[in-house]
Amino acid sequence: MNLDWGRLHAVVLESDDWGLCAWIPDEQAHRVLADTPVFRSPAGLRYGTSTLESADDVRLLAETLSVFRGRDGFPPVWQANTVMAAPDYSRLRPPAFETDALPLVDLPQTPSRWQRPRLWEQVMVARLSGLWWPELHGLHHLPERAWLEALRRGADDARRALEQQSPVCAAVQASSEYDPSEPVEVRARNLELAIDRFTRLMGRAPDSFCPPDYRWDESLEADAERRGITTLQGKAEQQGASWPRLRRLLNLHRWPWRNGARFYLPPRISFEPIARDPALGALAAHHVARDAWGRGQPAVISSHRVNYAQLDPEAAEAGRASLRDLLSRLSRDGAVFLTDHEVRQLVDRRWSLRPVGDRGVLLRYYAVPREPVRFPAPKNARGAALREGHDADADVFFEPGEVTVRANVGEYLIEWANP
Repeated sequence: MNLDWGRLHAVVLESDDWGLCAWIPDEQAHRVLADTPVFRSPAGLRYGTSTLESADDVRLLAETLSVFRGRDGFPPVWQANTVMAAPDYSRLRPPAFETDALPLVDLPQTPSRWQRPRLWEQVMVARLSGLWWPELHGLHHLPERAWLEALRRGADDARRALEQQSPVCAAVQASSEYDPSEPVEVRARNLELAIDRFTRLMGRAPDSFCPPDYRWDESLEADAERRGITTLQGKAEQQGASWPRLRRLLNLHRWPWRNGARFYLPPRISFEPIARDPALGALAAHHVARDAWGRGQPAVISSHRVNYAQLDPEAAEAGRASLRDLLSRLSRDGAVFLTDHEVRQLVDRRWSLRPVGDRGVLLRYYAVPREPVRFPAPKNARGAALREGHDADADVFFEPGEVTVRANVGEYLIEWANP
């Protein structure tokens, strides 16, 4: 029996570029690069002040989310699609830039001009509170071969940006990390490295993947599937396909959308308040979210990091204010806030689990009432108890390594008892 997505009013808040050391590290870099062609382009005018988030950026965004509650009583969760590394500028030496692979600094470390004190500590606070859910956005977000070739041939904009510890130049803007123009072996290697770094840093494998700039091909999907990632974001926005507008219209009605083991999220709803375009603002995103519910789909809202983390603190606050407007509208509609992985689980089995930090797990149960649900417990857990939920009479049975729950339809926070 299929879940009634039209009645659930599900919302997924997908946000790209977290952890990305681009476009610029600081004000000095922006002054130096503002007259280069990419920074004068439409994309540059929109993203030119984008920078790596600070601890305060994450804290303020988490505080914004924490004010609201979905119909289920739980706050919105921010799916932060995260980049796992940045170029190691100290090892990129002109003029030959001799290197077999781009030298990297792995998150949470950063190049020297990109240091953000206590950033990762604040990310962990937001994760433990259940407000922040990282997913994979790539290894470094860069078309590695195209960038190195631009540096080696002495492209002025690439060299000037390099001096400011920025990778942004025409060659980078024209491609992306998994663009088909990049060598297939480089793309495969970077995906493997990205998954490995994500797993080590986050303590779990990625459940969902959004290739940067929507540039990828079938070979990347096949590589991701072989490595256990079968949930993909942004398929309706994928670059390079013919008849893109018609394709998007057709994809609006493909739900659930599968290709063998692969599962694709619905088309993204653009919410980009920094653009100051009413079509990308809170009111428009709210209307399109309602349209998605009317089609019996979750509303997948995409909002890039630049709206909340950039050099201009007033613009970042305006982005958060617009987000508050959108969340208020969605909450009044009785929205419930999910991650990609929860959506996938609900499609597959009508119940889902999402860890809430180390303290417990959020169970959403929309299957036959009181049927037993079993799932693993952490190795160090010594018990489990219902802390919040739709039905206080839900039964929770704990055995070492496993929990069994019998519950009515609803949502339940189950907390672990640890030593």
